[in-house]
Amino acid sequence: MPSFVPGGEFSVGVEDELMLVDESGNLLGRAAQPLVDALVGSGSAAGVVTGEIYADQVELNTPVCRGAEDAWRSVRELRRTVLGHGVRFLAAGVHPAAPLGAAAIVGSPRYDRIVDELGGLLRTPTAALQVHVGLPDAETAMLAYRGLRHRMPLLRALAAGSPFWHGVDSGLATSRSAIIRSYPRHQPSPLLRTWDDYVARTDALVAAAEAPDHTYVWWDVRPRPLLGTLEVRVMDAVPSLSVVAGLTALVQGIARRAVEAPDPVDLSDDVLAVNDHRVTRHGLETRIVDVDETLRPVREVAARAVADARAVLRGDGLDAPLDAVEAMLREPAEPDRQRKTAATSGMAALLGDLVARTSDLDG
Repeated sequence: MPSFVPGGEFSVGVEDELMLVDESGNLLGRAAQPLVDALVGSGSAAGVVTGEIYADQVELNTPVCRGAEDAWRSVRELRRTVLGHGVRFLAAGVHPAAPLGAAAIVGSPRYDRIVDELGGLLRTPTAALQVHVGLPDAETAMLAYRGLRHRMPLLRALAAGSPFWHGVDSGLATSRSAIIRSYPRHQPSPLLRTWDDYVARTDALVAAAEAPDHTYVWWDVRPRPLLGTLEVRVMDAVPSLSVVAGLTALVQGIARRAVEAPDPVDLSDDVLAVNDHRVTRHGLETRIVDVDETLRPVREVAARAVADARAVLRGDGLDAPLDAVEAMLREPAEPDRQRKTAATSGMAALLGDLVARTSDLDG
């Protein structure tokens, strides 16, 4: 296991995964490969576009950012770059209408190994919004890990936006979460209190799986020692740029709050798994065990987390993007919006709505 490389003082970076689609909003499949080849490596100081394991997907990578507003500007410019190549895209945890087994996989030494291990589990493309938080040292990283670990179900609920899979209603708020849970080593982050705990747990998993290194352990939030970050992996890709920024600020604020005022207790792995299932099923419309070990509505837990994040970010002028998360808590949740659109206007209208919102560079 490599040593933890200092990664900054709560800086952030965003990975925004987008699905490439045709004029009807359907996945391009292998026909996307020339477009992806043209896009990979493009970008500027705003960041860079990379390919993914799926042939019809790109990942937009921001540089290290001071806060969520800088990340918002970077993602906006990277989405503009993709649009400038004449490419249509949408952001969702799972493409709502992709047929079973539609995943077109890109070959590479790493991807070939993953495909060999997962076999038929890679049945449809999934896409995520991933946020990195830079930390100065391993001790600080583990304090932030504890606080973020407790709130992974909350972040999953806020970003949940994949109620449909294979053209039908999954009955879940985020079908992506159910798909990802079927993959090995994609699990709720275990209770760990020290860097040595992390090293021992990860080394054991890597050895058991005969995996090349620690990057093949895909917990909901995981340390990235060579980057000096914690990587939050639970969130569905989201269409709205303002929501991208809001969720990024919330992750940053949770991490800072966890270091400045650590939670007095640790939720058990079992309780955290129950919380995770409930939000996978119901999104914001359920109750979970909060860090005070009390069962509370998710919207109430979210409101308190936003308030705590705002309190630690306000002094540096980094809290404004949290307005978007507060707005989410006053409005119908994303799965409800998608279900209503599909019920009233059909799947084609839902795909068009997702494309339009993801392409809105002011949203």
